[in-house]
Amino acid sequence: MSFSLVRKHLNKMGSLRPRSSLERSYIPMAGPPRFPMSTAQRLILGVGSLGVMMIIPYWCLFNLRRWSRMHLGLPPEEEEKEEPPPPEAQEETDKEKDKKDKKEKDKKEDKKEEKKK
Repeated sequence: MSFSLVRKHLNKMGSLRPRSSLERSYIPMAGPPRFPMSTAQRLILGVGSLGVMMIIPYWCLFNLRRWSRMHLGLPPEEEEKEEPPPPEAQEETDKEKDKKDKKEKDKKEDKKEEKKK
């Protein structure tokens, strides 16, 4: 450290200049901010740190199973838990398909008959 920097540092501390007994003889290195903080800023700094330290780790722990399945290439648990529709609903869809197939066959037959005429 050069001598001029030492002199500058000592001047800031007040050891080279005359001072009254009420002045500080040191430079504050840490402590509360020198500007007034609003209530919102205090809330963000206080509750934000709690969120980072307490809430986010718990959230991560609860999502660990989902992330594990995702990285293994497996489907999410929510999709696996879905039950297939009841058999009655499947029968209804089968009936609807049969009706559509019959209509298509009838249309094809009608076209063939028209071509023959």
